[in-house]
Amino acid sequence: MKNIVITGGSDGIGEALAKALSSDFHVTLLARNTDKLEQLSKEIGCDFSVCDIRKYEDVKRAFDEIKSRHELVDILINNAGVIVNGDLTETPYDTIEDVMSTNAMGTIFVTKACLEIMKPQKSGLIINVISQAGITAKPYRSVYNASKWALTGFTKAIQEEACEYGVRVTGFYPGTVSTKLFEKAGLDIHGAALDTAQIVKTLRFVIDSDDSMLFPELGVKPFAN
Repeated sequence: MKNIVITGGSDGIGEALAKALSSDFHVTLLARNTDKLEQLSKEIGCDFSVCDIRKYEDVKRAFDEIKSRHELVDILINNAGVIVNGDLTETPYDTIEDVMSTNAMGTIFVTKACLEIMKPQKSGLIINVISQAGITAKPYRSVYNASKWALTGFTKAIQEEACEYGVRVTGFYPGTVSTKLFEKAGLDIHGAALDTAQIVKTLRFVIDSDDSMLFPELGVKPFAN
C-alpha cells in the first residue's frame, strides 16, 4: 500500500481527501489541530503528526517520524493554506506574515523535507494545491495573491528540479471551494463554488495516472451558465 502525506489534513479538502483515500493508501495527516487529527485517526485509521508547517523544526521532526515509520513517501499533497481579504493598508503585519508563512514558506519547507526522502527513492508525486489566485489577481487580495503566486513560481521551478531524480510535481489550481477556509477568515463565499467531492475526484485522477505521465498544471472552476 502506497504512503501518502496530506498537509492541512484536519478539515476541508484535506479531511475529504483523507477519508476518500484511506481505504487504498496509508495516509499520514499533518495539521495543527490535535483534537481533530486524533478524531480522524480513530475514524479512518490514519497516522498523523501535529505539525505547524510555518516552523521548519516541526516539519523536519514530522518527516523524520514518517521516514522512521514507513521509510518511503510515495505521494505528498501540499494542501494547507489560509486566506486574507482586505485593503493592504488595513491588514495587520502579523496577518501578512501568517499568510505568507503558511501558504508559501510552509509549503516550501514541507516539499524540501519530503524531497529529501523521495530523491533517494528516485520516485514520487507531489501535488501543490495552489488556487486560481496563483494565476489571477484581484483587488483586496494582494497578500493572498502574493503567497499563491510565490507558490506557483516555486512549483514551476521545482518541477524542473525534481524531475531529474524521477519525482513528478503537479500544480493544482482550483477555483472557489466550499470549505471553512473563508469562514475562518471571516469571509463569505460569493457565487458558485466547487464541493470537496469534486476536488477529491479530480485529484484522484492525477494520483491514479500512469507514472510516465505528468500533469504540470491542472485547473478547475465551478461552471454556471
